[in-house]
Amino acid sequence: MKTKIYHSFLLIILSLILLVGASSVAHADNNDASSSINRFNVVVVLDASNSMNYTDPSGLRYEAISQFTSLLAEQGNYLGGIVFSNHVAAYQDPILVNCQANKDEVTALLESVMSNGVTADMGYTNIGEALSKAVDMLLTSGNQDLPSVIVFLSDGNTEMPTAEEQTASLTSKADAIQLARENNVNIYSVCLNANNKADTSEMEQISSATGGAFKEVSSAEDLQDVFNIFYSLIYGTSTITLADDVFPSSGVLETSFDIPGLGVEEVNIVINGATTNISLFNPVGEKTEASSVSSDTFTLVKITEFIPGTWKLITEGVPGDSIKINMIYNTNLGIDVNVEPDSLMASINNPISVTATLKSGTISANSNDHYSGYSALLQIMNAYGEVIETQPMDVSDGAFAATYQPEEGTYYLNVYVSGNHLEKTSANIGPITVSKGSEEIGEPVNSAPVPKDTPVKETVYIWPFKGGNISIDMTTLASDPDNDELRYQLVSSSFIEDTDFRVDGNIITLDHFSLSKGSFDIKATDTGGLSCNIEVIVTSYNVGVMACIGLAIAALIALLIIGGNIWYWSQKPFRGTISVQSYLNGKYKGTPRTPRRGKCKLSAFQLDPLGLDYNKSYFQATGQQFIWLHTNVPVIWNGQNTNKVRIQSGAEVTLSIKEGDSKLLYVRFDSRMKGTPRGSRQKPNTRRR
Repeated sequence: MKTKIYHSFLLIILSLILLVGASSVAHADNNDASSSINRFNVVVVLDASNSMNYTDPSGLRYEAISQFTSLLAEQGNYLGGIVFSNHVAAYQDPILVNCQANKDEVTALLESVMSNGVTADMGYTNIGEALSKAVDMLLTSGNQDLPSVIVFLSDGNTEMPTAEEQTASLTSKADAIQLARENNVNIYSVCLNANNKADTSEMEQISSATGGAFKEVSSAEDLQDVFNIFYSLIYGTSTITLADDVFPSSGVLETSFDIPGLGVEEVNIVINGATTNISLFNPVGEKTEASSVSSDTFTLVKITEFIPGTWKLITEGVPGDSIKINMIYNTNLGIDVNVEPDSLMASINNPISVTATLKSGTISANSNDHYSGYSALLQIMNAYGEVIETQPMDVSDGAFAATYQPEEGTYYLNVYVSGNHLEKTSANIGPITVSKGSEEIGEPVNSAPVPKDTPVKETVYIWPFKGGNISIDMTTLASDPDNDELRYQLVSSSFIEDTDFRVDGNIITLDHFSLSKGSFDIKATDTGGLSCNIEVIVTSYNVGVMACIGLAIAALIALLIIGGNIWYWSQKPFRGTISVQSYLNGKYKGTPRTPRRGKCKLSAFQLDPLGLDYNKSYFQATGQQFIWLHTNVPVIWNGQNTNKVRIQSGAEVTLSIKEGDSKLLYVRFDSRMKGTPRGSRQKPNTRRR
């Protein structure tokens, strides 16, 4: 079982090497069509959390990393490393690799974490901090003229001890992904899932969002598929299996392999299985020495100086022991493409002539023999970059050549070369505008579309029990100076299609947020083949339950304040003075009051007891030139029993509890409202003392 899992790790790492190279090639093609030497900055990010002791109990990841670094081209790359769990535990900025010792410096850092037993105390997985550190290292160290990649090895998802730390890590991860996308840093992820318990979703997204690739290692059955997929994606070649067998009874296994005369910089022979001796012979039968790296589980032989032709490898071991031998090229294949006419305008009366010269590093092919084993296709694309026709190319005068007779329209051209287990596609040439007639052809007159904003920023609030969503209309993101019709294409996104968002025509609907901050790269192309790219950055804020409670409390307080004000101002004002005196046993008692609004209890006037409950009896303002007196028991007023007495401004009212009673209550209201007759504006009655 250990051997099977290791083989799976081995395959993944070899595949990642190829992916890294492919990333380098892609960048080189975008910047220089003739570029053929693959060099890059790479940072290995290694999960050292405690769970790795269960998903990879034998530490196979360290063997895999050692093989990964050994496969790199001998000189010119930059290599760094990070070890993390709860936090970044150790790191090495990318250093120039010019020998195996430089590679060992980085791998030693990674391996020291396990050898020192650090993992036992490192229980969590802070992916956000690790990726953020890796991206920062690539942007501030290494060689800024080279493309950059991250190789990320883990066994699952972000896991932190508290909700706050979990949120912080996820936020850092989203920011790191966005920064990686903006700087063309591809992240290639391998899930080390030896016990089939790992959750792969987060690692898949990280790779998908950054233009990298993801693979899961769980069994030996993954080996061939992963190897083929990754190798084809990167170097345009295949892993060449030289042997997958056991040692014969003689204990000697002989294999042969071919090295083409063009397009190969280094040859890596990877031998899995125990050997007692290895011998290498060149095409003329001479025994050749080559550098090698060995470990407990593999031997890697690197051939950096060679002559083309058929080579022979002899391995010796114990009869019956398993052995697997793979060959992997480090390629330096390049393509120089020339087009006639060399302007971006052509006529339907004159065919377009295309020649493609192969290069090996900086050396161009100069004979037809250099093209042995290779074939080429001329690919013709429309204005929007869609392949509409392919045409085989022939070898002539030390180059691939073809002619193409186009119809009127706008085109792009490129050349695809394959063979000798290698693939290469040139940079696109164009747009080439083809017109009718034989009139003199001038320079094309067309202006590229222009983004309406760079970048476009959108914000979404995610509410509990409701969620959040946003729709992006791509047709609103760019304009064309020539008023050409634009075609929009979603190039990439850090969000996951069909999970986070869907595309319906030109409308992108985002209703799930696997990242707190993500982006869409959108391309707008006009009918003349010119285009612009628009970046749309979407930031989401999760409005949690506690935030909602806080908002509810704030809203309640606001409502109370507003309601209080409404209630206050809804109370009618008195706008006058109320004089009340009690008469008991020949004595008058009472104090005038000038209440503001609403109600005023009789208890405020310091009266002698007359049989009324002064706390339950009160004056009610009306905002007019009269007030009401409400009593808890009926009183005698104008010969009638009543609980409600109208008191007009300027008039004195006499009240008693019983008919003919000597206990009396004198009430007077003097209004200050405009319109009150002057004669009625009298001072409060104080003569009864």
